[in-house]
Amino acid sequence: MKYLVTLFFIPFLAFASQESTPMTPLEHSSIHGYNKAPLVNIKNDQKMREVSNINENEVREIVKKETNEDAIEIELTHVGIYLVYKAKTKAYTLQINAIDGVIMKKESRN
Repeated sequence: MKYLVTLFFIPFLAFASQESTPMTPLEHSSIHGYNKAPLVNIKNDQKMREVSNINENEVREIVKKETNEDAIEIELTHVGIYLVYKAKTKAYTLQINAIDGVIMKKESRN
């Protein structure tokens, strides 16, 4: 019984350790399509942009402030339940939460 209770609370602890804001289940299901037709992909991209609270210019400012480098490439996507901007500079790869602007991951590009 102890193990069952422990297994039940592990997902809650994993999400509690995250500082950034996840998407709601409704937002996640609205952008997560299984149809890969071009028109559907365009609509999914529009939905992701509607859900995100920050835009690419703000992402460029965050990247510049964090790395002192300009962003080479910025892509809006989702990782699990998080809507993120993946940004690349010459030396770093960053994942920035598109809901609240928190840097979720910063890795060196070697």
